[in-house]
Amino acid sequence: MTIERRTVLVGAAALTAAYATPVQASTRIPLRGMNYDTEREVWLTPYVRHDIKAIRHQLHCTGILLLGSDLHRLTEAAEIATAEGLKVWFEPRQFDKGARETLAFIKAVGHVAERLKAGLSLGCELTIFMDGLVPGKNYIERAQALATTPDYNQRLNNFLATALTTVRSIFHGPITYSSGVWEDVAWQGFDMVGIDLYRDSSNEKTYASDVRALHRHRKPVIITEFGCCTYRGADKRGGDGFDIIDWTKNPPVIKGHHVRDERVQARYIDECLTVHERQGVHGTFVYNFIETESPYMRNPKLDMDMAGFSVVKVFPDYARTGRWAPKLSFHTITQHFK
Repeated sequence: MTIERRTVLVGAAALTAAYATPVQASTRIPLRGMNYDTEREVWLTPYVRHDIKAIRHQLHCTGILLLGSDLHRLTEAAEIATAEGLKVWFEPRQFDKGARETLAFIKAVGHVAERLKAGLSLGCELTIFMDGLVPGKNYIERAQALATTPDYNQRLNNFLATALTTVRSIFHGPITYSSGVWEDVAWQGFDMVGIDLYRDSSNEKTYASDVRALHRHRKPVIITEFGCCTYRGADKRGGDGFDIIDWTKNPPVIKGHHVRDERVQARYIDECLTVHERQGVHGTFVYNFIETESPYMRNPKLDMDMAGFSVVKVFPDYARTGRWAPKLSFHTITQHFK
């Protein structure tokens, strides 16, 4: 069973342009970055260093958002990124863990963030990815339960208030939270507003006003996640574009008759970045730099990269060689960020 990202809006208020001040001209985004996921089978320091150098010197990013549940990997990547001159932001993840374990890990990452003078997100879409705020054993069940859990925002904000108090005692840098569009976060205690904001068929006409509306909180805005997969029609699915793989097959195969098209991903990212620039956001992080378990294959039924958000494609020999190549979107990002 699958669930689309946008379906979790049931019972939540839609974003509105009310109280927002329109931004008329494009502005250069100060924090221009990539998501970098540390959750992978192959983790070799030379590969990580090569990736981060490319993020800094080829994509011309000024920031990097490090995702993951392994403190050692997060720390190593952050130290490399800091040495390359990137502004590091951490997004600690403890998917399907409860409040106690989640809070303990946030605090552990906070100590590292303090030492490296980094930024810190308190998590990602916790109403569906953390156990305990909404009933359910996994994110699919929790997303389905949002409509029947009317107090989920109160529960979320109670947890975030506790997390803020805990982290502020050991961390003195900027703090945000990578919210879902269905979450109504009390932003008063945060330094910046953060949101995972994908464009898809349901919001493509309102995407610019959705971004503009975030300024109503009178704080700097960071788009913590947005991106697109690499096939025709992926731009209409946004954050749900990955769901075209039949995992019941061995090896897994692409369902249906999807056609690889890097131009779709490049155009989507170009258009979203243009909106972010025109609406004056403080930061934007493209999802995602690399997906090492989704190699590119010439056979379209086996081309897992087609279902990936990464802006580089890895090859089947990646574990041995670390070999990847830029997609068209890579060059699009370079043009925006340089």
